[in-house]
Amino acid sequence: MSTHGPVLSKTRLMRLLFGALMIIAIGTPIGCAQAPVKLEYRPSAGMTKPHQYASSLRFGVVLFKDDRASTLMTGDRQYIGWGTNTYRTDSDVDLHVTKAFVDQFNYLGLKSTLIHHPPADFSFQTNGWVQTLRSRFPNVDVFIVGRIMNYQFQSSHTGYIEGTGSAISKDQVELDVYFINAQTGHPIWGTRIHERSMTKSQHSKPLEVAAERLDRDLQKVILGYADRSVGHLAKVFPGSIQVEASANPATVSGKTLSADQYNLQKNPIPAGKGRLVVTTTPSGAKVYIDNVFYGVTPMMLDLDPGVHLLKVKMNQYHTSRDKIGILGGTMTPWQEDLQKKF
Repeated sequence: MSTHGPVLSKTRLMRLLFGALMIIAIGTPIGCAQAPVKLEYRPSAGMTKPHQYASSLRFGVVLFKDDRASTLMTGDRQYIGWGTNTYRTDSDVDLHVTKAFVDQFNYLGLKSTLIHHPPADFSFQTNGWVQTLRSRFPNVDVFIVGRIMNYQFQSSHTGYIEGTGSAISKDQVELDVYFINAQTGHPIWGTRIHERSMTKSQHSKPLEVAAERLDRDLQKVILGYADRSVGHLAKVFPGSIQVEASANPATVSGKTLSADQYNLQKNPIPAGKGRLVVTTTPSGAKVYIDNVFYGVTPMMLDLDPGVHLLKVKMNQYHTSRDKIGILGGTMTPWQEDLQKKF
């Protein structure tokens, strides 16, 4: 009696089980993914109100690695859905997200270039590839390398019948990004930042709303990297990044502060911020908050609540340093008579 029959049956059974598990793992099979979803990233102050920077640094953003679990299983870089709702976008997700990072940094005043092809020896565990990048891009000061851990949405409805009730969109964006000193190959700063949200909409085109929400979350993540990295970058490249006063209507630098500017009714503090007023005698001293230059005294600016490092510098005067506690919705004054050097 042949023993091949049962073995072949088990093989077929294993193949069937594996196929079923893949369908469960990724939702709808890739071949049955729904129509492509158009993603259009347009950095805009209307989406989120960012800081504006003036920087002499030149950033080279290497095409991000796509480490999403679903992509590893399917090999489809256009896959953005999960669960029973699978979608494709009209472009590769890694290119879309990396280009969004470049566009947003340029919008913020941080000069950035997209590097489409990383070196063949690229690895997060070694830094030899930095020299390869440096030889190819000698004008870059900081290389930005990243991984896409999550970038997708799920669209469904509150009604029992598909298409009825409110459209529900659940969004997930998670990036793992590092800033590398192009001269030394040493890391400057890096972390993982994620944003998740859920929204309901009566919009007639729920997929368009979901795609827009996904890119809004992406913008929040990119802004998080910009705002949290400038202090670290300023330590490595002193004086290379300044915050432009024009980005914040409440920021006043180098001119006499009027009574109206002190009046919270006429000049309210934005939600989630606290106001710091820095004055010195004499005026015209440079003001650094968390090692980032903001302008000269007298200065009024809005900051995130918490403890901030204030540094005030002026030629021929001793530098003043202080830790300032900023409370949300509160104006905090700081005044100093600068001591002249002898």
